[in-house]
Amino acid sequence: MLRAVLLDVGGTLWPERMASADRDDGRLARLQLLLPSVDPHQALEVLKWHMQRASEPLEHDVAAAVRMAFRELGLDPDSVAIRAVVRAMCEPAVSLIQLFPGTRELLLTVRDLALRCVVLSNTTFRGAAEYWLDFHDFDVADLVDQVVTSMDVGYRKPHPEIFAAAIAAAGCAPRACVMVGNSEMNDIGPAASLGMRTIRVAIDEPRPEATVADLVATSLEEVASAVRRWCQADQIAFSPAPS
Repeated sequence: MLRAVLLDVGGTLWPERMASADRDDGRLARLQLLLPSVDPHQALEVLKWHMQRASEPLEHDVAAAVRMAFRELGLDPDSVAIRAVVRAMCEPAVSLIQLFPGTRELLLTVRDLALRCVVLSNTTFRGAAEYWLDFHDFDVADLVDQVVTSMDVGYRKPHPEIFAAAIAAAGCAPRACVMVGNSEMNDIGPAASLGMRTIRVAIDEPRPEATVADLVATSLEEVASAVRRWCQADQIAFSPAPS
């Protein structure tokens, strides 16, 4: 029976690319406070470059990226808490984007069905702590059970390690999970290979021409309906036969 829903974020719960003309203003101000001995614009560009590079391979070592950036800026790698610098680079999502329509309703459906809700995300600047702040800002934090990110695990989807962390957070076997995401390579393919049910979303992108997903949804309302339908079918299939 279905026990957990694993949810991607970018392209699934909110737009894949968060864009804002003013998004660097907050970063500059925070970096100036944290790193007063260097030009904040230089610090921002160097940190951006190294942290973006760190998020490209499947191994995701943000701490090493920040240390390398510090050395390039002529700073002691241990002079400032790495986590503080990472947080300074992370703009609150609520200031940049809106959740896709139907997000709260999907999360409420997952909760109403007594399923575990695990967020599973590749990130550049966001760790679980930052996501929890975002979800509080959007007033949906109480509908999420666990947050698993590449920054915290040290590996990006589709690496098996991050899926293992998500399955552990779900607390059930892979076959009892459904993966909801917009990427065939990062979400659908690896989840299907583990025996999960899968829903590929195509909300801010074209409907895929080919997919191994069990379902393609163009709205989160469709996702919620499918999850509810599967749970009802499971209850019938696993109900004891009348004596």
